[in-house]
Amino acid sequence: MSRSLSCSILVVLTLLLSGCAGFSTPPEPIAAPDSWSSHEQQLLATNQWRLTGKIGIRNSRENHSASLYWQQLQEHYEIELSGPFGQGGARIEGNGGGVMIDVAGEEPVHARSPELLMQRTLGWQFPIRELLYWVKGIPAPGLPYTPEFADNRLQNLNQKGWQIRYLRYTHADGVDLPGKLIISRGDLRITIVAKEWQITAQNGRFSATN
Repeated sequence: MSRSLSCSILVVLTLLLSGCAGFSTPPEPIAAPDSWSSHEQQLLATNQWRLTGKIGIRNSRENHSASLYWQQLQEHYEIELSGPFGQGGARIEGNGGGVMIDVAGEEPVHARSPELLMQRTLGWQFPIRELLYWVKGIPAPGLPYTPEFADNRLQNLNQKGWQIRYLRYTHADGVDLPGKLIISRGDLRITIVAKEWQITAQNGRFSATN
């Protein structure tokens, strides 16, 4: 497998069922939720959304970044990376029945799950399913975790041996969502910066952040 495909799979898979310079935008002051419990329940019920922004991934050997488009419609997801690692980009699509990644200049790769695809291509695992919750600012259900709160929102989260830091929040259609978060373990550090969150309404259309 080529190095560009391996790098693309690494970045894309860290986004599934989920310190870069130049990513920051001025924080937006938003009102705090009434309580952590109501905030968590609201986010658990938010399962149709679209995120555009930036992702960076850094370890002791490499440092990469890409533009990000991620659409989640319950179990179905579509993710596109633009210009990662100086290459043409990558696209991934999947649901509970399987996953496919298509990297520019490479043959598409299929697997039954993103975890299996990561294990097969990279030889190690990442808590991919938990990332779906972490990126929204809540812990993954059914697993122990250690939280730190500020204004009834997560500020720090430790779960499954990973640390997630929430540096700022933004607001989309009545929902508070992370504007910037850093996921780290050992020397691996993943930064996600949201330029825009969009939440689907009952008519299936997206409502953009303000």
